[in-house]
Amino acid sequence: MTPCSMFCLRRAPAYNRRHSFQSLLKRCISQQTPTLPRILLRTLPRGLADSPPTPTSTLTLTLALRSAQTTSRQQRLVAQAQFTTTAATRMASDEDYMAFLEKANRDPNEGYAKPQSSSEGGFKATDEGASIPAAIQEATKEAFYVSDADEPFVPVCLAWDEAGKGLPDEEEFATLIHHPDPSNAAIEIQDPADWDTQGQYGAVVDAVRKAGKGNDVRVYRVVKGGVKVEYWVVTTDGKGKGARLVGAKALAVES
Repeated sequence: MTPCSMFCLRRAPAYNRRHSFQSLLKRCISQQTPTLPRILLRTLPRGLADSPPTPTSTLTLTLALRSAQTTSRQQRLVAQAQFTTTAATRMASDEDYMAFLEKANRDPNEGYAKPQSSSEGGFKATDEGASIPAAIQEATKEAFYVSDADEPFVPVCLAWDEAGKGLPDEEEFATLIHHPDPSNAAIEIQDPADWDTQGQYGAVVDAVRKAGKGNDVRVYRVVKGGVKVEYWVVTTDGKGKGARLVGAKALAVES
């Protein structure tokens, strides 16, 4: 209620003052927020709106309006704070739940190899439970060998007692990969530069060299039969009986 409104009420006749006071009170209430009238009515003395305005009743109404506005503003702030806290809690809960699902669905054997040997006469590429070097895991994620049938590179990790001589010869390699006839296996050892003349598989070769800590890298071309051959890009990791043959291999169809 403004000072001007109060001044006008004092100068009006008694009936008009009472009527104007009631109208002004209703207008003041209706112009507030939806919760303000209930707050205001609870704070006003009974019968205030039916009595002629006096300096005391006018002051009471003014103070009640201010108190109601303050209470309403405080309620809005509390409601906003509760909404913000609830939204933040819900967001955090959703993120925690998604992280839980991802962890639950993750393969517990990730980073460890399963023995790779198919019933179709496939060669053994990894020992069971072998820990694949991280560089090779990363390099073989999306690497494919391009031929008549594009095939993915897969990791290689086999126990190999290198006895100080480094990489195996053709027959030793055939034995390592469980070739059915090691002594007669059609295997050719190539230099990586001669195998990949266009530098198309440089990332794979680099990853193998990194896994072998700079040891010699070679490519073994193994004929599977017909038009199918496999290329094994490998190196040695470690020395003596604790050494491993690590790298990557891919199938090629050369018609």
